[in-house]
Amino acid sequence: MTMEKDLRQAARLAGDAADLAAAGQEATLALLLAEMKALTALMPGAMPHLRAGNARAEEARERTTDAEVEALFDNMPV
Repeated sequence: MTMEKDLRQAARLAGDAADLAAAGQEATLALLLAEMKALTALMPGAMPHLRAGNARAEEARERTTDAEVEALFDNMPV
C-alpha cells in the first residue's frame, strides 16, 4: 500500500510540476507578445491596426497618401 501511495503522490507532484511549467511558458509568451506589440507601434508603416493612439491621424495620413498616389496616376503621360 505504501508503494502505491508513493507512486500516486509522485504522479500528482509530476502533474503539478507540468502545470507550473505550462503556466510559466504562457506568462513568458504573453510578455513576448506585449513586447512585440510595443515595438510594432514604433515601426512606421507596420501593422497600423496594432498601434495605440491616434487612429484618426493614421487614417488621415493614409487618405493623404492615397490621394497623392491617385494624383500621380491622373498626371501620367499617355
